[in-house]
Amino acid sequence: MTDPWQAANAEVITLMENGRLEEALQAARQVVERCRREPPDPSRLAVSLNNLGELCHQSGRLEEGEETFLESLAVAGVAYGTESLESAETLTNLAELHLTGRHYDQAVTCLEQVAAIHRRPEGNPLEYARVLSLLAMILKGQGKTDQARARLEMGISLVEEHGGKSDPHLVPFLRGLADLDLRAGENTAAEAKLRRALQILDQEGQSGQPDLGGVIALLAEVHLAKGEVAVAETFFGQAMAIFTDSLGGNHPETAALAERLAGLCAATGRMERAEALLRQALQSYGETLGEDDPATARAGNDLAELYLNTSRPELTMPLLERALAARRQHYGNDHPAVAQTLNNLGVAHSLRGENSLALKQHSRALAIREKAFGDWHPAITQSLENIAAIHRQSGKTSQAEELLRRCLAIWEKAEGVGHPAVAQTNHNLATLYIASGRYAEAEPLLFAARKILEQSDDRQHLAIIFETLAMLYHRSGRPGEGNEFAARAHRLKEGQEKTR
Repeated sequence: MTDPWQAANAEVITLMENGRLEEALQAARQVVERCRREPPDPSRLAVSLNNLGELCHQSGRLEEGEETFLESLAVAGVAYGTESLESAETLTNLAELHLTGRHYDQAVTCLEQVAAIHRRPEGNPLEYARVLSLLAMILKGQGKTDQARARLEMGISLVEEHGGKSDPHLVPFLRGLADLDLRAGENTAAEAKLRRALQILDQEGQSGQPDLGGVIALLAEVHLAKGEVAVAETFFGQAMAIFTDSLGGNHPETAALAERLAGLCAATGRMERAEALLRQALQSYGETLGEDDPATARAGNDLAELYLNTSRPELTMPLLERALAARRQHYGNDHPAVAQTLNNLGVAHSLRGENSLALKQHSRALAIREKAFGDWHPAITQSLENIAAIHRQSGKTSQAEELLRRCLAIWEKAEGVGHPAVAQTNHNLATLYIASGRYAEAEPLLFAARKILEQSDDRQHLAIIFETLAMLYHRSGRPGEGNEFAARAHRLKEGQEKTR
């Protein structure tokens, strides 16, 4: 004879698997109420509550899901014990719900309890390793890199102990450590870990699997960090092909690689290719994650930036307005991502000659950035420079000068007097002075910028400095020196002159 409780739970699972969430929720609530009415059976009630909690999570009812999981934990503690594998399963589900709600500290607390359960002799070593990997990912996202590294190294030791040095479960840990190495500028160490991961995947015959695509994509980042752009692009292309074949062209992982490759193409001047890739990513995110998802907003914002950089402001406004609405909905009004989109809207208005609207957007962006980062953080200089540019166009030279000098002070305090950003700000101030006929004040700023760029071997920007010096000398009645610097700028662009 069929057990009614088992049959009811089977119906809930079937409805859930078929995507009929509302019907599954109603059925799951009925199962829970039946368990409450019938003679007490804590084990059945714990399972039923856990199923209901998962359905609440899937349907976006996070508060109800949290309450349900907590009750399931209490009941499971009675039925199995607070350190049982059943309790660990519910804690894991609760942690995943907290991640969806961006309550990262609460998720970490739950997962640490799960790890403690699986660390015991009766625990599951592979599940323990999986929890360590998830913990490391959260901690890395919070900027707690030392704690993340410790979890990843523990995971490697655990997997090697139970599965050997070629166990495929090592791959996510190697990737995680390689990513931390890359962020720390330790490119050789990162590459070594990724090469080991590739060797393991090759031995397992996983030549077309997403794990391989992830490793190759991170290897591309390593080569990019080493300045090997062509090699990086080849690896990005390989990773994207793997994701397209294994996950589909519209999968978010595929879209993320399209975004990354688009950035590389834009940086190397291939704007048409970059635009096509960003359009692909934007469409994929919209179809799979929704128009209001942060990834969709990011891709829209990036595509709008490309249009701004290619002087097509008329194409940016719908993209930026949608991105702004999505980012405000997701992050709130005072998040730096909102400021970035406001900044881009300001640039678009400036290109359309709408300076009053541009000033309004840049001022909003500046207020958000000052609140988020403080008055002395380099993140606010973009807004300061854009507002200064508007004041300069409006003939408000003193206001523009004040803002640029503030930028200069910020960069010198944050990075030192020899940083390329200091050179750029000196150049911006110099061009302001030249436009005002203040040639004597402009010259030392340009020579200071020249000294910085010669030390950094930045040929492209040094040529711009030389062109500005040429303009300065021609305007101030020193054509001989002007011609000399114009010629030097030309030779730099042609690769005929060294920077030092």
